[in-house]
Amino acid sequence: MSQQQRRYRPLGLMIAIAATAVGYGLLPMFPLLLVAWSNLTQRLVGIDFIGGTLGWLAVGLGALTLVASVGAWIGRPRGVRLFLLGMVWLQTFFGAARWIASLSGAPSLPEVSGTFSNAAPWLLCQVPLLTLVPLYVTWYLNRAPARQFYR
Repeated sequence: MSQQQRRYRPLGLMIAIAATAVGYGLLPMFPLLLVAWSNLTQRLVGIDFIGGTLGWLAVGLGALTLVASVGAWIGRPRGVRLFLLGMVWLQTFFGAARWIASLSGAPSLPEVSGTFSNAAPWLLCQVPLLTLVPLYVTWYLNRAPARQFYR
């Protein structure tokens, strides 16, 4: 009778998976929550919260990333580490493309009052997240403790 050894999830791996789940899984799905809340409360304000085709694509990628994060947290199947890395970089490139498009085009947010001339500094705050989070996730998921967890 062989006793299975308990595998421990390293702290850095927990941070990487949590950052991926929140930043690349839950945040892109937030507009879907707004649509559901608007429909549930019957306060249809006439605003497209999702943002068209690109918005629905972001929600779908967010859902897929959330599924990959849950699989990575559990540690099974074995290839989930590489799938999570792929989803993080896909979301990063998709987010960067949307970010660049928002700089060159008209504002996609509904204008309530005033102008969006101050939107560029807010968009620049996203650049560190678009670079540091995927780099950290890639770095830590390729370290020996993380690879050992997924064996």
